[in-house]
Amino acid sequence: MSDRILAELKRVPPYDRFLGVDELVAAVRDAATRHPRLASLRDIGRSTDGEPIPMLTLGDGPRSALLVGCPHPNEPIGAMLVRFLVGELVERPDLRGGWTWHLIPCIDPDGTRLNEGWFGGPFTLRNYARHFYRPWSEEQVEWTFPFRYEQFAWTAPLPETRALMRAFEETRPEFVYSLHNSGFGGVYYYLSKPLAAGYEALHRIPRALGLMLSLGKPEMPWAVEWAPAVYRYPSVRDAYDYHARYAPDAPAARIAGGGSSLDYLLSVRGPDRAPMMLIAELPYFQSPEISDRTPVAESRREVILRGIQRTRAMLDALSGIRAEVSGVVAPDTRLMRAFSSFIAHQVKALDSKYRWAHEADGMAQPATAAERADEWYIGTFYRVLMASMLGRALAATIARQPSPAIAHAQARLEGWLDTWLADVEAHVRYEVTSIRTLVQAQYGAMLAVLGHMA
Repeated sequence: MSDRILAELKRVPPYDRFLGVDELVAAVRDAATRHPRLASLRDIGRSTDGEPIPMLTLGDGPRSALLVGCPHPNEPIGAMLVRFLVGELVERPDLRGGWTWHLIPCIDPDGTRLNEGWFGGPFTLRNYARHFYRPWSEEQVEWTFPFRYEQFAWTAPLPETRALMRAFEETRPEFVYSLHNSGFGGVYYYLSKPLAAGYEALHRIPRALGLMLSLGKPEMPWAVEWAPAVYRYPSVRDAYDYHARYAPDAPAARIAGGGSSLDYLLSVRGPDRAPMMLIAELPYFQSPEISDRTPVAESRREVILRGIQRTRAMLDALSGIRAEVSGVVAPDTRLMRAFSSFIAHQVKALDSKYRWAHEADGMAQPATAAERADEWYIGTFYRVLMASMLGRALAATIARQPSPAIAHAQARLEGWLDTWLADVEAHVRYEVTSIRTLVQAQYGAMLAVLGHMA
């Protein structure tokens, strides 16, 4: 089956940039206009800033599939897959066969527009960071579904989240592909149900495309691994249970945002009717270190504790700069809300992580090179992305009203960002992944899972 999938992937055309929101929406509207007997378009809701959120429906098969582009606005690979699939599904009855396809090109248009500055390249760590925006969990579509568990409750879904809830109820999907991607590292997956027969294909497809699997530490300490680089779909239950074990005084206070899309579907439909849900995390930038399982001199505990030290140093530097500009930079902008929430959540998470490093099983065994690179350098890069949003907020403030105090804080921040990025670049070799390869890998994962579901 993998050979057939690899043949299908050759149909993906070369891309030299990511499409913006207007281009994505125009593509689905054009398909509905040109093929009214096959395709229909409807708005499932509006964004926080009032933009319509369209969903294209193609085909009339008995099984329903729902694809969601840009569930995080800094993750446009899936939007490119949706754009590709629009043409494929229109032209190929064999691909539509047995399914009705529901395609949401961009569930978060407001946030996606704030990332369009890097969509055309150059594709470097520094340019990506300079134009990066990602809302923190309280303002993310994927993590603001209404949900209750133990002492945790979230009852404030975003307008975009309510639109996706409506799409779930209208389409009753058997397969849901939430089109995420990572930034730096390797390929890994989340599935809502075990699919042991499909793991070999999920490993083989990226390797055939020249991509490396992410074999370091999982992005969440509470992740449940089903196979190398294949994890159980994220749930707020897992996060709560982790914090309840390692920070039992207030586990709910350490969770940012609400339930995941899977949490919501399980709560309203029950486990017996839950769909197969897939996430394929694909990196813009990849490094051989992320797949290196060679043991290193440090234990897993030592690597994690050193990572905590590095994180604390970064948070202290950023908190100091934020304090300098407090009262001058407007706190209630998207960029400042995201940055400030990141700081607050990271501080809360460190004590749980410290106890986890000391108490969890297996921490005394040698770490791998991949685990060390993940903890010390890939983690640093992701924190730089969050810090860069403070830089964007400072630049916007100076553009409106020049201020020597803000300019001084901006210069200090630029110095820190340059130091941190130079550290990453000095220790982790990386290469840029082509957009075509990324779309191929995401498409291949979908075909593999659908094939095994059949």
